[in-house]
Amino acid sequence: MLLSHEIKQQCDAVILAGGQASRMQGCNKLLQCFDGQQRQLEKLVEVIQPQVQQLWINSHRDHEIYQAYDPNIAIFTDIERGFFGPMMGMHSAWQYSRQDWILFVPCDLYQVPTKLLDTMVATVQQQHSPLCYAVFGQQALYPLCLMHRSVDSLLQQRIKQQDYSLYRCFAKLKVCTAYFALTEQQPHSINHWSELDHH
Repeated sequence: MLLSHEIKQQCDAVILAGGQASRMQGCNKLLQCFDGQQRQLEKLVEVIQPQVQQLWINSHRDHEIYQAYDPNIAIFTDIERGFFGPMMGMHSAWQYSRQDWILFVPCDLYQVPTKLLDTMVATVQQQHSPLCYAVFGQQALYPLCLMHRSVDSLLQQRIKQQDYSLYRCFAKLKVCTAYFALTEQQPHSINHWSELDHH
């Protein structure tokens, strides 16, 4: 198993923004300002980009906005047309990234741990695991994960079976979990506008 600093030297990050956002009237969540201070784009890039070799955005729209914000951000779309969820975005990412590890981050992540990559890298290194997903409080957030390239063969298999559940997919692997504290009274991610009413 590689040392922690070696894993980080072989790690890209992908912001998963390829969904329909059907529960939010189809808006691009990456361009929303959920906290009243920063758009999700700025918030995620600010924290994640310095931690990885290359930052990617998986998205089917608004590419020119991302490029205008930061020309160094690389962008790709799902390799199959349609909306198949984060698993398709993850599988597609491996066709573009040349690294052995990818940190996947959902675009609606409301609370962004500053030591996100460090924590996950240390966990996979200690557990000798090809995949680590995040748990906030008692809630698993499967799309927020650090994944080794070897997992892509399983992703491809599940996609062929038309089973896009990350939960069922990850259950077939030796996975580990990284635990993060939730700020009181705040969600870990935003899936519906009503979740912001109380925060």
